Amino acid sequence: MHLRRNILKTDTRLSARQQNLQIILNLLDENDQLSAKELSNLTGLSIVSINKLLDILISNTEIITIDYLNTRGRRAKIYKLNYTAYHLGIVQLVETGENIKSTYFLTDLSGKVLFKKFNDRPITSVEQLTKFIKQQTLNDQPAKIIIGVPGAELQGYLQISDIESLKGINLSQAIETATNIKTLVINDANASTFGAATELKENRNIAVGIYLPNNFAPGVGIVINNRLINGADGLAGEIEYSTIDNQLPITQQIIQHVQNIISFLDPNLIIVYAEKLNLSNLQVDQIKQTIQRNLPLHEKYQIDFERSFEQDYRIGLAIIGRHNILKNIITN
Repeated sequence: MHLRRNILKTDTRLSARQQNLQIILNLLDENDQLSAKELSNLTGLSIVSINKLLDILISNTEIITIDYLNTRGRRAKIYKLNYTAYHLGIVQLVETGENIKSTYFLTDLSGKVLFKKFNDRPITSVEQLTKFIKQQTLNDQPAKIIIGVPGAELQGYLQISDIESLKGINLSQAIETATNIKTLVINDANASTFGAATELKENRNIAVGIYLPNNFAPGVGIVINNRLINGADGLAGEIEYSTIDNQLPITQQIIQHVQNIISFLDPNLIIVYAEKLNLSNLQVDQIKQTIQRNLPLHEKYQIDFERSFEQDYRIGLAIIGRHNILKNIITN
């Protein structure tokens, strides 16, 4: 079995024990199963210390399951994350035609969908949105709600939003008040980029996603070393404020946006979410060739036009929700 050492950086504000617990949970999240000896080898901690830390997690939570592996006539304990221990309520706000509508997913921590409900009504107010979410959480209450939005949350309030009625709203607080469930608000392009980067094993490198809806402003998500980059003001990726002329043909806009991304960040991966634009294969090839011709020294990047925005969006929200749950386990 190939063991992955790519663990999340620990939060230095945590105690030494909490940091070690976080490392163990991160390793179990990135490997199907691990023995105490393997955890010891990966962390540099003694097996005695590993067993004590595992005992803390097993005694106080249901997040770890124990199985046994027969090796050379001996039964060895192996440890796995129990992804069914908690449920997530994932809410996607997505462009549908000329409107933005919501879909609710109940998932386990792995992102496996247990229940799905699409709201065919366009979002017209925060009251309408929170009522829809509350209805979905009545029968099976998730441990956390993670909502993806086309916009930016600054100091707790949606200051930039493609949904006019949500501007200036403290959305996480509004949902928590309606449902009594802690809520995270995540930008849609950030979530999709994080989901794709993790799925493609590029989250430890530099990955950038650009989402190009039909009737709303484009957005960019940036992942560097498994962290979303939000910027000093929380406005990283709001490329509607760039100097690129939005009256240009869309292929020219894409070329200029991607060239800027490559020039600034020299990424390993660029995902272009352009499904709604119905670009032809010829147009996609011309975009790639033009960028390659204009930036001949940049050779190590990959441009991917094939990813599904909505699928990566949901995956990203689930991963972010899972990381938040795992962090809360060790701090509580």
